[in-house]
Amino acid sequence: MKKHSQLKWLASLALGAGVLAAYGIHDAQAAYAALPADGTAGVVEQKEAQPLRWFTEKADAVGSSTPYGNNEKAGHYVQSGDSRLYYEVYGKGTPVVVLHGGGVGTPYEMGCIIDELRKNHEVIVMSTRGHGRSEIGHSPLTYKQKGEDVLAVMDAAHVKKAMIVGFSDGAYSAYETAVLAPERVERIAAIGAGTLRKGYFSVSVPISDSF
Repeated sequence: MKKHSQLKWLASLALGAGVLAAYGIHDAQAAYAALPADGTAGVVEQKEAQPLRWFTEKADAVGSSTPYGNNEKAGHYVQSGDSRLYYEVYGKGTPVVVLHGGGVGTPYEMGCIIDELRKNHEVIVMSTRGHGRSEIGHSPLTYKQKGEDVLAVMDAAHVKKAMIVGFSDGAYSAYETAVLAPERVERIAAIGAGTLRKGYFSVSVPISDSF
């Protein structure tokens, strides 16, 4: 496999910067340079560990000291359908599930929020399928599927009912989780996921329930 093909393979496997950031790689040139020269599509190796950064993070931004989404000490895996999902658990108290944005999203982008929540709550931090350490599976991506993924993680973490904090794609996934199992969702804090205007993503939540 040639280098440009490897880069395409790596990017498609990761769905973009979500997994590249977990390895300290933040742009295509760095990914290209890090690919093995012998033509194998193996795991990218880094000579030195680099601090995590989220997509579009400004140079002077201060992120969390905890590498959310890439912290093996707090990490667990669970099978959900055709995907092996990665999640981390922090803190004690009433449970809160945190869902990051899609495409180039990563749990680390929610780091400052998680830092505060874990002081008084048990926080379950997911890497949604196709992001970070979670497999993408082989079936078409749907919000129903993502809602089922959230419930699978909650089951694995022995959480019967939780508040869900979601950003963008994560918030839409939270809506679907509530549709699938309303008795398991205490409330939703949705960031950047409007449903009231024509042209926004269509989900199963009635407009009357969006207020």
